[in-house]
Amino acid sequence: MTELALQLDGGHLSARLTPWDERALGFATSEITVFHAADADTAKQLLAQTQAWAGEHGVRYLFGRVDGNDHMLRGALLEADFRFVETSLTISRSGMGNLPVVPRGMLPSLRPATAADITLLRQIAHDDFAHGRFLEDPAIDVARARQRTANWIEDLINDGQAYAAESRGRVIGFHAERAHPGEHRAELLLTGAAAPYAMLAVPLWVTALQSLADRDIQHCTTLVSATNTGILNLYARLGFQFNSTLTGFRKFL
Repeated sequence: MTELALQLDGGHLSARLTPWDERALGFATSEITVFHAADADTAKQLLAQTQAWAGEHGVRYLFGRVDGNDHMLRGALLEADFRFVETSLTISRSGMGNLPVVPRGMLPSLRPATAADITLLRQIAHDDFAHGRFLEDPAIDVARARQRTANWIEDLINDGQAYAAESRGRVIGFHAERAHPGEHRAELLLTGAAAPYAMLAVPLWVTALQSLADRDIQHCTTLVSATNTGILNLYARLGFQFNSTLTGFRKFL
């Protein structure tokens, strides 16, 4: 059973195995994706059953996020010997108008990434992304955490969810999204310019948002590390709304 769904009076929890993370980290991993409880005792029971399930599957690293304002759930995780590792913010934008003005000559173009792009885009993801739950966990080897980010962009390319960003004939970065055209919305997954082209970060994002508008995508969401002040300032400049704070906890089993 690669997924877990628990339901108790007063609470429920969902979790899944994450073999894509195991591939880079070298040990079995899983993630709690939903966790709600009305009281501490219910939270304790849900966590105990989840850890038993994880143990049955040989999981060594169990991770989950909860609302940063939910003191009870945070306390339940700490009592179960989970450790706090990161804070993330959920952000969104409705409507793709009123974007920063960028000289047309600075706007990169986007094209679907292909297998020929994998080596370069993996290198950008490996070298130039420094934030994320594994990269911010001091118990995780940095080299393995960087490998995980590189694996992620390769998986997104293979799934047809990534675009290569080009400027003056050079690949300067990438953009990845999960679009839901029928619902006119998209989840923004991974976007960034290579370090030598950092000055094109705003133009890259303007291009990405204009691309969404061209496809009648009216709402987009994403998750960003609270420690990544550079990207937070960028999102604020682009008119995103900051919606909620999530705190991430992990436990080695």
